[in-house]
Amino acid sequence: MKLKLRLHPFFILSFLALGSTFMVSCDSDDTLPVEPEEATVAQLQSFSVKPGKNRVFVEGTVPANANIAEIRIYWNEQSDSKTIAVSSSSEAQQISTYIENLDEKFYAFEVQTVTAAGDGSILLKGGSEVYGDNYSNLLFNRPVNANVLEESSLTIEFGEMDLSTGVIGTQLNYETTEGSQEELFIPVSKNDLKITDFKAGTSYSYRSVFVPSPVAVDTFYTDNASYMPIEFPKLVNAAVPFAASSISGRWGILEDWTTTDPVLIHNGHGGWDEWNNNIFNIESGWGAPAITNGKVYQSVMTGPGEFALEVSVRDSNHSESDEGGAYFVIAKGTTLPDVADVTTSAEVLAYERIHTTANSGTPEVYSIPYTIEEATTITIGQVTTQWGQTPGRFCNIFSFEIVPGN
Repeated sequence: MKLKLRLHPFFILSFLALGSTFMVSCDSDDTLPVEPEEATVAQLQSFSVKPGKNRVFVEGTVPANANIAEIRIYWNEQSDSKTIAVSSSSEAQQISTYIENLDEKFYAFEVQTVTAAGDGSILLKGGSEVYGDNYSNLLFNRPVNANVLEESSLTIEFGEMDLSTGVIGTQLNYETTEGSQEELFIPVSKNDLKITDFKAGTSYSYRSVFVPSPVAVDTFYTDNASYMPIEFPKLVNAAVPFAASSISGRWGILEDWTTTDPVLIHNGHGGWDEWNNNIFNIESGWGAPAITNGKVYQSVMTGPGEFALEVSVRDSNHSESDEGGAYFVIAKGTTLPDVADVTTSAEVLAYERIHTTANSGTPEVYSIPYTIEEATTITIGQVTTQWGQTPGRFCNIFSFEIVPGN
């Protein structure tokens, strides 16, 4: 049987060279159904194509009481197709299907309703991008700028992301203090996360989540990254009343701190002072020798982030014009530089010279900011060269504390 096909305008350019009529066989599997002369076959009321990973999702609405037996979807210039059978209904029907195993590129789709007699509706057209490995390989995990762990409280600071990549957030898994596994989703709009029940000594894993289009049916993920946060650096024996490991009269040696020999000028002791409620004090003069390049310090492990060393000083009579001078120092590694090298050492992260502070009843707080780029050991403390005259030099310190930076 031969039928005359009335061409839809979409195909005029394709078939122009063949003339205005085109003869096809009724039982051919690779031809479009004929459109009736009056184009009375009902079209879909709606038609959409949504992208996915090497596939698309096609959906549409079949009108009520339509004489339609099947829906045919074409792509690759009609060389590929898929058929969905439908039955007549007094109500509108939703149809949907996945088209799988597609290459990663843009596709143009055409959809046509077909009657039981083989008549076809006018074609509806739609297009969609298809995503795959090329897209996946361009994705990267959201950067983590800082982790701060204080006992069971973990604060994470995330870096910015390029929203045009389709990133929607980060999926994070961790172990709670009770030993259970918890999963969180952090939207890309949120830069900070605080977990209050994180189990110290464990790692968390995270991956970034991408949806390449607002209507995409598939979600893409980066590989999981694992990170073990280092507990927020905490100094021990760092506030009045300071503890001493050894005492001789008024003076002692600070427990949990390293005290170098030049500080031990009081009968083999120094740095711990019984006066003022067991305070931190490196003192010379008033009959005691001078101190040359003396150091009292403590080392801690720290993760990356922005921090500040806060030192609360009761009173001090150091002068910035003193030869040598005294400094509060934060340095990489397990020791502090010599006094002469404080301002030039590559290991020094931050420092501040100690000056005169009157005993006004309100302590002066030195706040010294510094940044850690990666997990490492740092050392904080005081280095000093000070005379042995009368009056001597002293600096009474209430406390040392490492705090989060701004």
